[in-house]
Amino acid sequence: MPINNPIWSQEELTGNIKYNKDLATIIKNNAWHGLFESPKWILMNPADEVIDFYHKYIVNPSLALRNRFSLSGNKLHDLGCGGGRHLFYFNERGFEVTGSDLSENAIEFTKSELARRQQSAELVLCPMTELPFENDTFDITVSRAVINHASLQDVKKTIFEVARTTKQGGLFFVTFSSERASDWKKGTEVEEDVSYIPESGPEKGLIHTFLNAAATSALLEPFFRIEEIYLYEHPSWVTDAPGASSPNEYFGSEYVAICVRR
Repeated sequence: MPINNPIWSQEELTGNIKYNKDLATIIKNNAWHGLFESPKWILMNPADEVIDFYHKYIVNPSLALRNRFSLSGNKLHDLGCGGGRHLFYFNERGFEVTGSDLSENAIEFTKSELARRQQSAELVLCPMTELPFENDTFDITVSRAVINHASLQDVKKTIFEVARTTKQGGLFFVTFSSERASDWKKGTEVEEDVSYIPESGPEKGLIHTFLNAAATSALLEPFFRIEEIYLYEHPSWVTDAPGASSPNEYFGSEYVAICVRR
């Protein structure tokens, strides 16, 4: 007997998901495209949680952990690659990397930085809800501080796309904004207690979705076996860029989830 999932309907689990297909509007509301015009908004060092993931799951997994996933290759997808910081990190460690992003500015910056570093990667300009990759393409998918910038329906479509393009037994590292973040319930409400559109600040006009731990688990469980979920909290990473929020006004809180494709 199927278990009821509070996030997904049975129809959605088959891929029949209603989501925003208006690419022009998505691009127009993508505040990060404009932010990427300033190098001060582009983070270059890999996130601590990504480094921890690499060492715990790839470099030195315990025997018990090693038996719970299976990497048949070294193809890695950085979903929402931004300025490329995680592409550079994994490329330097021998992975065949692909980066996708909706921002042309992000892709162009990453392309030039790859050339400067004498590295190579496949870069793809696309929305995260419509990934132009074949089924079972990647051994690992990484997405840091990306998927939460969408409505819950678009988030679900993105998770479905990640599941489709990640090999069975492969790894998925992802973060979601938590309800403890300072910007929860700020701005125009789209879905009660879940999604809001900021009316000011650097991400003005860009929808944000917030989840608690139970909702995060329910979102992932149909397609992934969750290895761990933990809360990561931090001050603003960007304080001196044009339009950056005051450190006194912003508090970041995110769930980090690491899971295995079923």
